[in-house]
Amino acid sequence: METIRGYLPQGLPDTTANIPGYGLISKLALKAFGVDIGDIVTIYLLLFGIYQGARFVYYRARIYFIDFATSVVQIDQDEALYYQIIAWMSAQRKTKHSRDLKASSSRPIGQDSDDDDIEYNETELVDDTGLFNYEKWAGRTPVFYDTNFCEVSFLHGGNYFIFTKEERENKFSHVKWERYIALRCLGRSTQPIKDLVKHVKDWSSKRDSDTTTIFRSAVDRSRGAEWSRQATRPSRPMDTVSLDEAQKKQIMFDINDYLSPKTACWYATRGIPHRRGYLFHGPPGTGKTSLSFALAGIFGLNIYCASLSEPELKESDLAALFRSLPQRCIVLLEDIDSAGIRRDGSSDNMEVHRNFDSHTDEDADEDDGEGTIQKKGPVRGLWTWGFGAQQATVQNIEKKAKSSSVTSEENVGKSNITLSGLLNIIDGAASHEGRVLIMTTNYPEKLDSALIRPGRVDLQIRFTLATHDQIRAIFKRMYSTEHDAKRKNTETQATNESSTCSCNHNATPNSSAKTVEELSPERLTELAEQFTAQLPDTTLSPAEIQGYLLMKKTDPIGAIVGVKEWKNKLLEARKKGMKVIDSV
Repeated sequence: METIRGYLPQGLPDTTANIPGYGLISKLALKAFGVDIGDIVTIYLLLFGIYQGARFVYYRARIYFIDFATSVVQIDQDEALYYQIIAWMSAQRKTKHSRDLKASSSRPIGQDSDDDDIEYNETELVDDTGLFNYEKWAGRTPVFYDTNFCEVSFLHGGNYFIFTKEERENKFSHVKWERYIALRCLGRSTQPIKDLVKHVKDWSSKRDSDTTTIFRSAVDRSRGAEWSRQATRPSRPMDTVSLDEAQKKQIMFDINDYLSPKTACWYATRGIPHRRGYLFHGPPGTGKTSLSFALAGIFGLNIYCASLSEPELKESDLAALFRSLPQRCIVLLEDIDSAGIRRDGSSDNMEVHRNFDSHTDEDADEDDGEGTIQKKGPVRGLWTWGFGAQQATVQNIEKKAKSSSVTSEENVGKSNITLSGLLNIIDGAASHEGRVLIMTTNYPEKLDSALIRPGRVDLQIRFTLATHDQIRAIFKRMYSTEHDAKRKNTETQATNESSTCSCNHNATPNSSAKTVEELSPERLTELAEQFTAQLPDTTLSPAEIQGYLLMKKTDPIGAIVGVKEWKNKLLEARKKGMKVIDSV
């Protein structure tokens, strides 16, 4: 040890003497074990100093290396690409086998349903009475593990990438910190990063080819208005929509032509704004919203739903939402007739003042009630030439004030959006082009003619109550096993590469869950005819018929037997103005 001390820097061995309690510990060690720990501690301190110095140099050198020897592309959290890259990174083998994981009881963004991944035996999910027990089901919900990565390096396409999730201070918003992804590549060119981003987009497109993502408007005073991702659902087939086939083909061909890139050039060369609007109108429960979702699935578009009656939504917020729409999408404005859109932006107080001024002028020359005619002259405020006229004016003001108060109470819950503001957002000079606008209404006669004029609404689709053809189609769809077979095949092929849990539905012969018996096409057609013959044409909505069949979803014969009684009860309740009927 003496030789080692000779090589140490001068004064370093004496630093141990300044450590509190070191002297006592050194004496105890020397007495108990016969070992002088002074040299050991000194060497340890030397090695610790070398390690910390090397660590500091390494991280400083790494920072300079990343700054000067790599290219970077940043993706903000409010971009759809942010979640696509997160999903792609989570699906890679290297991140799947990470030793740093994050547990969650819900699925990651982009995977909507939890139920399909639950391993279960149906006999274990029922109680002693044979009823389904949700607590047992929920107890089998799997835990989802996602990579808790903040920085990951990987090779792709022969290039070295560094993926990091970072935060930066936002000085121009109430949200102090905002997240973003930084993709770095070794080299001075960003082209490898662009190629990787394109690969991720293609991967995400294939993964989501059979799904539709729904966004809904959200207003936060701290963040402003933004589109919030609500759900990702399987795309709805067009044959599940109860609508005349000719109308289906008409709107499908119209949207298909509109979305074509050649059509955009055609519009531009002729100076026509590249916009398309549709109005779906008809009684409630006839499939207006269902058609919107089916169209989104067919054309691979996402749906953006805006609620104009939301109290927090202002015209500036709605304009910001429309400006942030992607190039191609469907904008859905449901129940536009009940959105409470105001015809003009004038306030109730201004209306009272206008009525007050007009009535004071009219009443200036009226009889005061005692046979005296008051002198007519300019009237300002409450001041007139006679007390009688002043009294009449006050009475008129009180009447107008009461009327205004009633109007104000009726306007509670109305939209902050004016009609002129909405029209300017839809097709104003700075309005968004390329999107498909769909408005739905149960009462088209309540809509302002300016809202549905040609150019704003290019095609109107009328939905009727269920015809016999539609009733027949609903029955066949409900009891056909074709859709179940298609879904089973899709699930078998789809998620081996991205699923984190296995699906193991072990149904047993003693299972309490009932399934409809497999019917031949001929037998199904025969039963559909029997069912249709007992219902009137264009009297019931498709939603009402489907609701009845859902109560008999495993019993087509029982549905036919009980449909007449159900129909009579429903029609009788309508005649009496009742909104509820006894169950059948």
